[in-house]
Parts: sequence; structure tokens; C-alpha cells
Amino acid sequence: MSEETNSIIQELKALAQQLLNARAPLTEEEGPHITTRIPVTEIISYPELTETLPSIAENFYRMPMSEEDRNAAIYTCPKTSSMN
Repeated sequence: MSEETNSIIQELKALAQQLLNARAPLTEEEGPHITTRIPVTEIISYPELTETLPSIAENFYRMPMSEEDRNAAIYTCPKTSSMN
């Protein structure tokens, strides 16, 4: 390869490295026992859903079954099953 081609390749390598450095996340390690957590996200239901199911506004993750129905659903399933 000619010297001109080599110089162009070197320039492109340098530019690519600059882009990679700019895009790389800037993380600082504070210590081996410190971890970063994801931010908390607030979940808001659609107004139509809240109108249809008013109890969803109180507790989004609540099961709509009663305690008795939930226990019946859980305990009617066998604990083990054979693998055929």
C-alpha cells in the first residue's frame, strides 16, 4: 500500500477511536461492594383501564381473587409431575 493510503487508514483509525471513546459509558468504580441500581419507574394505568377496573388504581399488582380462591387454585395443582 502507498504511504497516502496508510496515512488515511491511520486517520480513520484515530477518528474511530475518538468516536468509541465518546460513546463509551463513563463509569467510575467506587468499590467492589457498591453496585448501581436501575432507576425506579412509576407505572400509571390508562384512564380507560381505571374506569373499567376501579380497584386497579388502589393496588396495580393485587390479585383479584379472594384468599380462599387463590389457595384452591394453588393447592389443586400436583406438586410433582412425571416427565414422559
